[in-house]
Amino acid sequence: MPYPHASHGNISYVLLGFMIAGGCRTMSPAARHVAQMHGVIGCAPASCGGADSQVEVTYLGVSGLLVRYDGGALMTAPFFSNPSVEKVALSTVRIPGRRGYSIRPDTALIDRFLPRSADAASAILVGHGHYDHLMDVAHIANSRAKAATIYGGPTVRHMLMGDSGLATRGGSRVVAIRARQSGTINRIGDWTYTSDGNFRFMALIANHGPMLRQFGLDYHFAGGRLFSDMAEMPRSAWDWKLGEPYAFLIDVLARGDSTPRFRIYYQDAPSSPPWGFPPRAVLDERGVDLAIICAATTTYVGGAPDQLIRHIAPRHVMVTHWESFFRRGTLGVHSGQAANLDKFTKLLERSLPANASWAMPAPQTAYRFRAAFSGKRN
Repeated sequence: MPYPHASHGNISYVLLGFMIAGGCRTMSPAARHVAQMHGVIGCAPASCGGADSQVEVTYLGVSGLLVRYDGGALMTAPFFSNPSVEKVALSTVRIPGRRGYSIRPDTALIDRFLPRSADAASAILVGHGHYDHLMDVAHIANSRAKAATIYGGPTVRHMLMGDSGLATRGGSRVVAIRARQSGTINRIGDWTYTSDGNFRFMALIANHGPMLRQFGLDYHFAGGRLFSDMAEMPRSAWDWKLGEPYAFLIDVLARGDSTPRFRIYYQDAPSSPPWGFPPRAVLDERGVDLAIICAATTTYVGGAPDQLIRHIAPRHVMVTHWESFFRRGTLGVHSGQAANLDKFTKLLERSLPANASWAMPAPQTAYRFRAAFSGKRN
């Protein structure tokens, strides 16, 4: 099945300047919900049971997550470097005959904010290849989560092969997910099991909402795919290509048993419905306990997030990628410019099942959930 591609224009340098000029702003009313919503999903540690019945999910910022269960760990692509608007803009300027300004991982920030428990991760899932999702992954895999296998689309793999550490041994630590392996709303994809036996996941073919809509046209940033390995890591924000977007269905397992104890739906960008939707048949076997959904760019995606929420009917929802990723974690949190959070939260609350709960956490917030065998949809 081919990857979906919306018709779109290429963002010019001038348009990029307008887009990122408001890279952060003071908190909207919805963003202020962070404090009051904190702690309303999941369970208190004392009521979650022991290690074998407790799932911990930590929001690392942007779309990064750390999921821990019974000694095992899984991550979705963490991002801490957060280069400023000015640095991102400078990296896009092309001067003939000159190398130009580059954006690079801030290894000190990564090591400061990535929890030590993440070092045990057996897998890092990458939904797409933009710099705010992939740029920090190579350092994390080489220096911290040294046993983790990285899973993403073919373009993600081609970019990561520009890192000498990940390119060794034939690049065996980076696995390219193919469309034929992946699920859609009407097709069950392959389950991939992590090496520690604590998790399995199914990739779901998705797309990426436009970054901007002007004069009836949708504009996407750094679109396109790669078909060969890079000789070095990308240097410009333009060079971190979107690639083949995926959402994921992630099951938490007891070792030696494929019966899900807890099910997570994860997206790192909003998709046009029904792209990125899990197969109905899989949801009928077990419902979604926790949906991780992306706030950024939902303004320009019709039916987001309400159509997805109605389809998966989750028990809990965590809203991510709502804060500005142009501000470092040492500067405090501001809401991002790429989402109308007030509209987003109204649509979310309107579409949630009865008794479901949601939160829009600040980075480094951890939630705990009780793992259980039972999880069929009502």
